[in-house]
Amino acid sequence: MRSQKALVALLQDLVQLLADESERNPAFAERLDSLLSSLPESRRPTAAKRAARDARTALPDVHAEWTARGETDFRLWLRDQPIPTIRAVIRAQDLDPARRTSKWKDAEKLADFVAEGLRARLARGSAFISTTGTERLGE
Repeated sequence: MRSQKALVALLQDLVQLLADESERNPAFAERLDSLLSSLPESRRPTAAKRAARDARTALPDVHAEWTARGETDFRLWLRDQPIPTIRAVIRAQDLDPARRTSKWKDAEKLADFVAEGLRARLARGSAFISTTGTERLGE
């Protein structure tokens, strides 16, 4: 049996060949489409679908909110956010690499976790404020 990498490369080349031929030959494209339409669709979202879903749910800038509101008002504001938004903020800011909060269902507890994480980062200095990698303070 061939190695897995060689087999994947072979299948990718085959798919590219089919795509090229279907662009040149409309009759071939119709036959290929009719063959592929009988396949069931995947139930798991692809990376592109997950990225589109994440883009639809624009996350609030928690650092700007912290600065504008102060710690107490920030905690109150964050508690009013939907739980999926708070969880997305935790993921985006990488506040819980051990995933301790994954089963928490209380918005107040999640909001306090985010506030504590931001307060700890602010206490350490500006180098630790944003973990997105694209934006850094002072640059």
